[in-house]
Amino acid sequence: MPVFILNLRWNFWEVWLVLTFTAKFYFLCLLGSAVYMNYLLVRTTLEFRRMRTGRAATDAPSARSRLIQLNRRIETVRQFNTLLFFLFGIIFANEILATLRAIQLSAMSLSGARLDIFVPLTLFALLVFAILAFLHGFQWVVGASLQSKLASISVQEE
Repeated sequence: MPVFILNLRWNFWEVWLVLTFTAKFYFLCLLGSAVYMNYLLVRTTLEFRRMRTGRAATDAPSARSRLIQLNRRIETVRQFNTLLFFLFGIIFANEILATLRAIQLSAMSLSGARLDIFVPLTLFALLVFAILAFLHGFQWVVGASLQSKLASISVQEE
């Protein structure tokens, strides 16, 4: 199956022209959100690294409260990512209905729909899932490192 996907000719501009307005709007919002989430995650990682080496690393109560704040930021990013995933489900269902409507209308014409009609839908799903998977993996790594540091500070306090 992966060989079949790689052999298809992906023309992103043609796909962009075929997508509905809501799918285009969602995709642009997803890209903007991905940039903002990456900014927050990189900033959180840098603050975490600065905490490890700075004076705050020796002060356990202030380090613990700062780690909790950073962990809340990661949790907010995670919830926003989940919202984007649910919105994708809604938009994807709309795109499927639009594709089925196009198939129905093409059945009435002289030339029936071919399998190529699913290419824009498939490419849209592939790109969205790739972006969401990257964001999920990035926030998972950052969240796991914050939680392990928070656990080690809790052990040191005891």
